[in-house]
Amino acid sequence: MVAPNAPQPTPPRVALVCLALLALPGPLGALAAQVAPPGAEYAGLMHHGVNLSAIMTIFAPVSERIANEQCRRDSHVFLAELHKFTLWATQMFDASVKFPTGVLYGSTYDFGNFDECMQVQSQRNDINGKYCLARIRIFPGAASSAAASTSVPDMATLTATSVAPPTSTTPVLLDTLHNESAWRKIERIAEDPSKLRRDEVHWAFCIPSSCEAEDLTVHLEDALSVYTEQYGFSVQVNVEGDMCTINKGFNLTIGDIITLSVIFLFASIVSMCTGYDLLRQFRTFKWIELKSDVGHNVVISFSAVANIRKLLAHKKSPDGLDCIHGLKLISVFLIIMGHRLMFNLGSPLVNTEFIEGFYGRIDAMILLNGPIVVDTFFTISGFLVCYLLLQEFNRRNGKLSFIALYIHRYVRLTPVYMVVLGFYATVLAKIGSGPLWQRKVGVEVERCVASWWANILYINNYVNTDQLCMFQSWYITCDFHLFIISPPIIWLLWKKPRWGEISLAFVTVISVLVAFFVTYWGKLDALLLLYMKTLSDPIANNTFREMYIPTHTRASPYFIGMAAGYLRYLIKKNDTKMPKIGVWLGWVVALVLIEGTIFSAWVFYLPGREYNALLNAIYGAFHRITWSVGTSWLILAISTGNGAFMEPILTWRPIVPLSRLTYCAFLAHGGLQLYSVASSGNPFYGSVYNLVWFTCGDIVVSFLAALALSLMFESPILSLEKIFLKREGAKEQTGSSSDSSCCASEVTVDIVEQATASQYSANMARNWRQTNATGSAKP
Repeated sequence: MVAPNAPQPTPPRVALVCLALLALPGPLGALAAQVAPPGAEYAGLMHHGVNLSAIMTIFAPVSERIANEQCRRDSHVFLAELHKFTLWATQMFDASVKFPTGVLYGSTYDFGNFDECMQVQSQRNDINGKYCLARIRIFPGAASSAAASTSVPDMATLTATSVAPPTSTTPVLLDTLHNESAWRKIERIAEDPSKLRRDEVHWAFCIPSSCEAEDLTVHLEDALSVYTEQYGFSVQVNVEGDMCTINKGFNLTIGDIITLSVIFLFASIVSMCTGYDLLRQFRTFKWIELKSDVGHNVVISFSAVANIRKLLAHKKSPDGLDCIHGLKLISVFLIIMGHRLMFNLGSPLVNTEFIEGFYGRIDAMILLNGPIVVDTFFTISGFLVCYLLLQEFNRRNGKLSFIALYIHRYVRLTPVYMVVLGFYATVLAKIGSGPLWQRKVGVEVERCVASWWANILYINNYVNTDQLCMFQSWYITCDFHLFIISPPIIWLLWKKPRWGEISLAFVTVISVLVAFFVTYWGKLDALLLLYMKTLSDPIANNTFREMYIPTHTRASPYFIGMAAGYLRYLIKKNDTKMPKIGVWLGWVVALVLIEGTIFSAWVFYLPGREYNALLNAIYGAFHRITWSVGTSWLILAISTGNGAFMEPILTWRPIVPLSRLTYCAFLAHGGLQLYSVASSGNPFYGSVYNLVWFTCGDIVVSFLAALALSLMFESPILSLEKIFLKREGAKEQTGSSSDSSCCASEVTVDIVEQATASQYSANMARNWRQTNATGSAKP
């Protein structure tokens, strides 16, 4: 009970209303005062008056403590012009936040109107609009805290006295929670890592461009002090420089010019070479065809028509590996959906409390444990590298150049990767704007400027991890590292099977133990928990940096894939037939492992769960193993003709060309999603429907961007590599629609597939030997 004469606790809504100064200016305020219902809260608000000068001090930095005289002068001009209802001043006021809504539900961002603020311009007064997003932290007073602590039992008491868990919707528990103090809810949520704070709000203000972030900070502190003292609460105001935006126009730097010039140059070359390829088809223009085979092949390498033919060409794999096209395409679709989920959850939401309710639901693990799909890529990569290299060792009697393999792998991945990195580090910051543009895109650009070299050297998951450029680029680095490790082990499997099996088993066990001890000693989470706090900047999360992205903690699925590839090689070599009972048992075990891996993550999302280092380490080390074993069975079963109804789905011919674009789509989709959330002028509404809707758009736009990247950079550079390494049949593969480039051992090598790496290396090694024998220069 509260004593009759004790200070009355400040309701949180009153605090929020006071902070926003809800009283309206001029006649509207007077009208509000007349129609407002009686009550102490309204009387307290109306006591401060409704005249414009008093109310508008919150919106114009005029505090005497502001040292920036120009800012204060412009702010007084703004207030004076607003009295006259001048358009630019009214727009500046109109663009600022007025009334907070849904704060207790988690809608803690109010963006005002960013575009309207950017358009504010007064040439006569030389004043432009500056958009700033202020972060305001609210602290309850002593009376409010006391009322909150006595109004309702804490969560431990609720749990102990209720049969149902604290997440239950039992009537007794709901009645208790709904009648608790709002301050208590705010404090309770602040202690929960799965929920966003309700005592920290972000509100937009449109101020004169001469004012700096610190000027607005000082002003808000002074303007709000009157209300905080009267109503018994306190605030902490912070306006950071990167949260203020002015309309600077489009100013290109040297880096921007270089990047745009490279893109324009390649686009022009592709256009001219495509024209050459089309014209030479007509008898009238037959004379333009180059006589030199090398020159002709070089030109055709850049022909969009020729490269589209190669993209669409298909020849059925004799080894049943066509299913990999479907697996990797579906996996990329799921990865794009997962990243869309991560981007949206890491951005301001309207219905935060609704989203928070998903963390305790087991069916939500289909989305929340989505990052496990990345291990499908590792598994497929390991499978193809092992299976196809073993075949090449057989065909070439073990004489393959590992160095040639590594060089090709670098050339295969890096050029188009460099183009995307260059775009991130330069032009990306110039192509959009929004309330969070600097906080999201600006930070990403700064990281890329600082760490692009680590990406190019494929060490970015160990060096400058706090400045990781392109958050998804860690996978490319891991894949490159594991590709370097695999050929010696595969050679042992071919040359000395017993020693090869021991080596593969050894590195697999080591990779599991490393993941176990890194999680255990580092007291890390068992998996990357997709909490909204984490996703606002995942690179700052310890589990992401120490467990999620390093090669030594992600290697086990790759080695499991290699083991599956070795097993597939033995099945083909020995012409082994799987018994029906074995097939049925394999499918049951695989489905149990895959579904179990997905839904078992629910344990680590349970509210109030105490941290258990041993359990986290066991799950962190083994859940990737169970997933990759299940995925490996899918490949083995389908490739051996035991895929039932799944085989025609995964080998559907239209899937093939799309699967060849997955590497470029993987590179492009992150920037597109980043652009969409950073340029949004409103918080997102979270729902499954909206997630699917956004994902469909992401997929379409990502693959269109992938097609452009492939036609301008990826395909031409690969064709040039074939020409200058004097591969057999270079002209046919660059100038025609030969199916030989699309068979099982010539599938496009991308982020989830190394099929052509083995075939390329074989041809490189053969050509190396041939050129050495004839005294030619080495490639």
